[in-house]
Amino acid sequence: MTEVRAGEAFAVYGLLRAGESGFAQFGLEHAFAPLGPCVLPGQLYDLGAYPGLVDAPGEVIGELFEVRDASVMPRVDAFEDYWPEDRARSRYERRKVRLIEPDRDAWVYIWILGVEDARLIESGDWFRR
Repeated sequence: MTEVRAGEAFAVYGLLRAGESGFAQFGLEHAFAPLGPCVLPGQLYDLGAYPGLVDAPGEVIGELFEVRDASVMPRVDAFEDYWPEDRARSRYERRKVRLIEPDRDAWVYIWILGVEDARLIESGDWFRR
């Protein structure tokens, strides 16, 4: 299932974090209710103007939200270059993962292209790159 529903958890680690451009652009302060900090499994890469979380051993710092208004998700998916009906066109994939902290499932965008030319963000925190 790829549909995000109201009441589900959503974890973000880059431009969708509070105070960043994507958060403001989509009015996420109304669509997402803050639940606090979180730690996601994976590694974070600097892809230039934005980060990419890859499925690999490691920890990434993020923010956890509860989705209040799921109608915003198609626009957020497009911002993240995630096209559920056309994976070949996508740069990210939205999927549910088990967070490290808190111990619960949340939706997250995972980078699905190569990171050979990208720099690993050792801290796992986009704000501390």
